[in-house]
Amino acid sequence: MNEQFVAMVEAALQSAGVLHAGGTLLLALSGGADSVALLYALCALREKHAVQVCAAHVEHGLRGEASLADARFCEALCVRLAVPCTVDHAALSGGMDAAGTEEHAREARYRLLFARADACKADALVLAHHQDDQAETVLAHLVRGSGARGLGGMRMVSVRAGVTLVRPMLSISKAMILEALADEPYRMDESNASPLCQRNRLRLQVLPLLCADNPRAAAHIAQSAALLAMDDDYLQTRADALLEATLLDAPPFYCLVKAPLLAAAPAITVRVLRTFAAAGVARMAGAAAQAGERMPSADESLALLALLGAPQGSTLNLTHGLCALAGKSHEHLLRMAGGAPLCPVKTPSPVGLEGFSKPGHKGDLKADGAAPFMVEWLGMAFAIRRFNPKVDAPPDGLRSVVIPLPLLARCQLRTARAGDRIMPFGAKGGKLLRRYLTDHKVDAPFRPMIPLVCAGAEVLWVAGIGAAEQTRLTDAPGMLLTVQSPLPWLAEPVAASGE
Repeated sequence: MNEQFVAMVEAALQSAGVLHAGGTLLLALSGGADSVALLYALCALREKHAVQVCAAHVEHGLRGEASLADARFCEALCVRLAVPCTVDHAALSGGMDAAGTEEHAREARYRLLFARADACKADALVLAHHQDDQAETVLAHLVRGSGARGLGGMRMVSVRAGVTLVRPMLSISKAMILEALADEPYRMDESNASPLCQRNRLRLQVLPLLCADNPRAAAHIAQSAALLAMDDDYLQTRADALLEATLLDAPPFYCLVKAPLLAAAPAITVRVLRTFAAAGVARMAGAAAQAGERMPSADESLALLALLGAPQGSTLNLTHGLCALAGKSHEHLLRMAGGAPLCPVKTPSPVGLEGFSKPGHKGDLKADGAAPFMVEWLGMAFAIRRFNPKVDAPPDGLRSVVIPLPLLARCQLRTARAGDRIMPFGAKGGKLLRRYLTDHKVDAPFRPMIPLVCAGAEVLWVAGIGAAEQTRLTDAPGMLLTVQSPLPWLAEPVAASGE
């Protein structure tokens, strides 16, 4: 085996961190020149690095006897090289020229290969993609209008479905692979010579034209991909940090805080939005959405970015029945049908507060300033105790409110109902709660789950928004309610780590 070729494969595997004593490498073996050459290279390295080499072949069932002959060739080759080999039959139908065949074959192949990698506890699934394959991939993504992520091409190391994928030949040309093979036999897939699919057309028609103009065109395209991949990895790292800082993923809410996203560089923000939307698609569509289908298109990504600066209430329909909504403070992802949340939750039962108005209750015993009585409701913590004007700061009406004891006897902690009304603090008249929330520009997805303190249909406190005139402090005794959990509709500082 060509020593230079083996050395390049060895260096790539060492860089990937998978070439170590006691490790197992599972090669996806098609029987073609690329994977056969890689098999020889792995066999040349296994004793030196004390690794086990295994092979897995997937027979798709699309090429009849030729496909079965490929499987027999792989089995015989592995017997000769003392490499454990498995053969799985995907049993696909429709023939090579059927619509979507290439994608269906890829999905089936990876599903079976991942299962084999799990079964043999492989440290990595080794794939035989090479430099020319990388050039084809970049061109295919360019035609689709991809950004740096797509134009970065295939990564030498990636993780999919919990399996580490390593492509150690991305810097090696097809010509070098064939030279390294010398006279060793391999299988030829006749469908590769037919322009049935885009990849074949790029290989057979486009790349030869580019190489006629510049013989190193494939190498230069792959080099550009490597540079773009470095840029994208850096930007994605920044985007991941910004996503973590701005994401609210607490059913029924699934949204992003807008201010830090608007302050960050668009190249970072758009990556946050793409990851956010892809996760939403995965929740909405589940297994029905393949990994490649979950990521928004370039047009959708730019539209999501524009939605950040759009007027409150603006919407954007996305794939798989999703809708993005621009709120005042957040950008939300909802179900297109009725604007329902991605992960609906049951409306919590009301909590009566009448017990806190009676002498001797737990909250009353804390009037000396000791730890208050705690109530857990709607995933939030509420502290309740007797208000002491001599030591307690006046409530702010947002996170805290004082309810007079006579009113408290009729109060419940609950969510909004049709017909609820409020007399805003300082106002002389009342208004419907829905109008009050609209006036305060509260994002619509938040409204059904905002905690309220109500006496019948009269709202005394809208947590994080404001209190009613009836809660104005007087000499009458009252109970201090304080919410001690984050309120997403209440503007609170978020670290912008995207710059």
